[in-house]
Amino acid sequence: MTVQVLIAIGSVIALFILAAGIRRVATRFVIGAESQRKAVHVGVGIHAMLLPLVLTRDGFLVFAALAAIALLVLRLPGIATDGVGASLHSVQRRSWGDFLFLFAISLLFVLSAGHPALYTLPIAVLTLSDAAAALVGTRYGRLRFGGNDRTKSVEGSVTFLVVTWITAVIVLQLGTEIPRPNVIWLATLVAAFATFVEADSWRGLDNLFVPVGVYVLLSTWSNSEPAVLALITIVWLLVLVIAQLFAPRIGMTPHAARTALVALFLSTIVAAPINSVLPVLAFFAALAARTEDEDIEPILDFVAALVLAGVVWLMIGNIFGTNAVAFYSATFAAIGAGYAGFAFRNGRFRFLAGLAGTGIAILACWLLLPAIVEFMGWTPALPLIVVISIVTTATALTEVLRPRCWGNRNPGVRLALTALAMLLPIYFYEATL
Repeated sequence: MTVQVLIAIGSVIALFILAAGIRRVATRFVIGAESQRKAVHVGVGIHAMLLPLVLTRDGFLVFAALAAIALLVLRLPGIATDGVGASLHSVQRRSWGDFLFLFAISLLFVLSAGHPALYTLPIAVLTLSDAAAALVGTRYGRLRFGGNDRTKSVEGSVTFLVVTWITAVIVLQLGTEIPRPNVIWLATLVAAFATFVEADSWRGLDNLFVPVGVYVLLSTWSNSEPAVLALITIVWLLVLVIAQLFAPRIGMTPHAARTALVALFLSTIVAAPINSVLPVLAFFAALAARTEDEDIEPILDFVAALVLAGVVWLMIGNIFGTNAVAFYSATFAAIGAGYAGFAFRNGRFRFLAGLAGTGIAILACWLLLPAIVEFMGWTPALPLIVVISIVTTATALTEVLRPRCWGNRNPGVRLALTALAMLLPIYFYEATL
């Protein structure tokens, strides 16, 4: 273990040296802030792809902890503006992409044990495709779309698509036993999905959404028949078209509608339709609770909650080797009930709305729970419907009883964290019995 700790420390020091070297070269040759950031991004991505060759799981966890500390140091005021951290943070844009990238590679390292392609390909896409798209989009991009902190170019997105497809074909062909026809269709699905997610992500979330989404597609559908892969690709594209056409009719921006429907679609094909009923109900509760937000469309907050809950339960279930899908559904029972209370947060009926949302969520759980538990493959020792009822009620009441002077925007992540704080200890108890 001592050797692994030393390698982890050396790896973090190497990242500091990389950032410092890029900053020094940029100062000497007057290289722009965005180019510096992309150079660091590529260097860190290549570094991350090499880590499984030298680090065990325990060694990687040490590296991840040290790297998180290093990223915090690079954000310190003096270091971030004039020191080593300027190669990352001199771009005037709010983003937690550096931490999300570290979290993504840590998650992939844990989930992909024994399957190198499942780790390498998602990181290669994020590293190589993103850099190529930025280079082409910056120099030759003329057809712009998006807005705020996610302005993109058609030329850059096409480059991202092509590089991702080529990268996927090479990695899948050389690093897996997947039949050649499957490789072509799987690479097409991965390229189309990753290009969409990269183009529609905001505030650096593509550093999490792209690699985790690619991993989910590969781990779920790599052994499917070409016809199935083709059908999934077609249905997914239809979902995008439907979101684009009908978003204005329900008062949503096309960007928010596309992002939400694709996230729900992805969760459905991964967790099976029976386990997606409660997330869908929570989505409708989030629609009812929308307010004007000066930064982002409020429904994107629900997408963040959906991804947070999905990633947490996917990772925890993999670590403990015990399927956690019933707890995933329970999380969205609580989130949906919380959104119901949030929808009436400024009215006299917010308490009743919270109770009504709680009742609907618990009823839905009671009806769906037998099928969900059967899909999960094991029965918890504690009565799950009682656990869900307590957690859902507590989450809804926590939201309803919050002082009105507190911030009211974007409740989704807050609700997800509240539910997870109660459900995770229960899952740990059940998984260790």
